[in-house]
Amino acid sequence: MTEIFAKLNKVDQNKGLITLQLSTDDIHTLEKYHASGQQQVVSLIASDENGVSAQQRKFAFALLHDIWLSQKGGYWVQEVETLRRHFYAAYEYYNGLDFGDFSLSNGKGTKTDTNQFINMLLDYAAIHDISLSVKPLNELDPQEIARWEYRCLLDKRCVICGQAHADLAHADSVGAHGGNRQKINHLGLRAMSLCRIHHTEQHKIGIQSFMNKYHLNGIKIDEKIALAHGLNMR
Repeated sequence: MTEIFAKLNKVDQNKGLITLQLSTDDIHTLEKYHASGQQQVVSLIASDENGVSAQQRKFAFALLHDIWLSQKGGYWVQEVETLRRHFYAAYEYYNGLDFGDFSLSNGKGTKTDTNQFINMLLDYAAIHDISLSVKPLNELDPQEIARWEYRCLLDKRCVICGQAHADLAHADSVGAHGGNRQKINHLGLRAMSLCRIHHTEQHKIGIQSFMNKYHLNGIKIDEKIALAHGLNMR
């Protein structure tokens, strides 16, 4: 059995049909099962809009496990449970919550708190250059993707796979702004951070097809990003 998460886009009560938005990887998984010729049964579990979703919880625990495997931190990384309690306590402290208030359970936790907790774990992983077993773009809520895009640009980390020492790739045509990358003012132009493999793919399939494939919007270059990449701001 394979667990797949999707966003509900449309419900047709008259026809008994629903339309789901899935990631490219999940679509390929379903196609593989369909090609086997065996009848497949798909079960749906609707999650509360304000509660912790199964996808959020699964992603958060995957990040905690990646951090534990890296053994980067302090004495508290020695045991998985100790590490989990450490990050729970850190989140509660920095967000003014009482001890024991934060939870990843659907009954007690909230979607907003879980998104912020996941962002804290992603920041930690980025600072300590920890490899991720899952791709954030496939797991983050749509409103959180822009934050990950921005973080990757600052840290020169591939927004797709998380690889370090990534390139800055322009989402807006530089030719429309004078053409010379060394002389143009980069402020306000959209960009993304890509490793060589994904940068090459972007050039092969075209910027818009690439952004649609990975659900990217691009981030407008500000002074922090320009300074990090040594870009002209005049």
